Amino acid sequence: MTTRFPACRSIADLYVRNCRWKGRQPLIVDDQNSSYTGDQALEHSLRFASALRGATLKPGDVVAYLCLGSASHMVAWFGTLTGGYVAANLHIRDSSVAQIAERLKWLGAKLIVHDDEFASEVQAAVAETGLPIRTLALNDDNRSWEAFIKDATPLNYDRERPEAASLAGVILSSGSTGRPKGVMHTQASMLACALSGQLMLSGINRHDTMLVPMNPSFAGWVMFVLPAMAGNARMLQVRRFEAARVVDLAERERVTILNMVPTMWRMVFDVVTPERDFSSVRLTCVGGELPTADDIKRITDRFCKHIAALYMAGESGNGCAIMFTAEDMRNAQKIGSTGLPLTGADVRIVDPAGSIDDEMPLGERGEIVVTGPSIALGYWGDPDLTAKKFIDGWWRSGDLGRLDEDRYLWMGGRADNVINTGGIKVHAEEIEAEILTHAEVSTCAVVGPKDAKFGQRIEAYVVPKTAELTPEVLKAYLKDVRRMSGHKVPKVFHFLSALPTGATGKLDRRAMLERSESQ
Repeated sequence: MTTRFPACRSIADLYVRNCRWKGRQPLIVDDQNSSYTGDQALEHSLRFASALRGATLKPGDVVAYLCLGSASHMVAWFGTLTGGYVAANLHIRDSSVAQIAERLKWLGAKLIVHDDEFASEVQAAVAETGLPIRTLALNDDNRSWEAFIKDATPLNYDRERPEAASLAGVILSSGSTGRPKGVMHTQASMLACALSGQLMLSGINRHDTMLVPMNPSFAGWVMFVLPAMAGNARMLQVRRFEAARVVDLAERERVTILNMVPTMWRMVFDVVTPERDFSSVRLTCVGGELPTADDIKRITDRFCKHIAALYMAGESGNGCAIMFTAEDMRNAQKIGSTGLPLTGADVRIVDPAGSIDDEMPLGERGEIVVTGPSIALGYWGDPDLTAKKFIDGWWRSGDLGRLDEDRYLWMGGRADNVINTGGIKVHAEEIEAEILTHAEVSTCAVVGPKDAKFGQRIEAYVVPKTAELTPEVLKAYLKDVRRMSGHKVPKVFHFLSALPTGATGKLDRRAMLERSESQ
């Protein structure tokens, strides 16, 4: 097996090259005591890529994953990229038979790799599609995984390297409007994510251990795993996020880089005790939602003075990240801002109703538009949305913000009506549509007031048709009849005789939001 080539032009090239140099040292480990050295990871990934060829898959085919975090999942995922296939991690939260079947058909997946605990749902979903989709179980003590790859000759990577412009991955959004958006990244844009992440993560390197607490279906998983692999850091994958477990692992495994969304950090704050030793941590990261000043203070006081607060998205990748650092914190007037663009990135504030050339003056709020080396290719199966959002190398985020006189970015809400609760973006309209299916609901509106723990919480304002309808009845209906995911069910229901409207007769969401935040 030869894996020497003259130029590193894709994420697959970087993975193959770095595995070789990691050699006998642990590269990918998890909290279930699985471990792969660089040599072992490369061997298994190349065998998996070859076994997929033997299963009649060809480069460009989609391999879907329904997996919790594990070392074997990460090795298989990188094997998918190495073989020139397209990897797509499905959401664990939305794993009903109907949802899995719909996602598989939409993606045109040829294979679904799944944790053993999801076997029955996956088998039923594949049957529901009526398509010849193969299945492969992971974490059944790796019996199926090892049997699938054991007779495969490692892929001859020198002869079958994927092209830099070829599609490598589809990152799914939270699916808050029904079907999720599928963000398409090429081999080249993922390579840019990996390399830009070196700067974002303060030169992450072979001496680092980075904890990976998020599920693989989140864009943040990709955005942190890629630069960790690029730096040849030891990656410690957590199967399920549990605050106490994360604290134990961070101390015991001498983790050097901790990254979590604010909601995760707040859960950690609740369980951490004074005697814990986090002296190994050299960098903390927070992103996915806007942290509060108190979040930043508690992180820097308890874990590490060196912090990176990040604004980025699956569509833009690490190469377009906006970052606020510990050095920025020295200027008290900048605390609360999102920071400045990473080297090679650029940001504009434009009129939300205009083009990307309709820039707003400094200090005025508008839509945040970004560009950089890791911009995605577009949205899977949605050329119209791609044309609307991806324009001449720029991406329209839908987020609102302003640039101050020093060009620091300050966030200012959403251009559309999205609630970011616990790092998961949920469209209010989707929840409203579900509430309105109840026969005793006349009308409703959903808002996302600020919440100390989750960033925002979901609250519903409801005009009932009868006095018999209660919040308890409506909540049970959404959970048990409509089968809504728990994070989408409103935490609070307000019953009114009429919803407030503005001067033009339009729904006044601001009035409801202010009411919720004043209580």
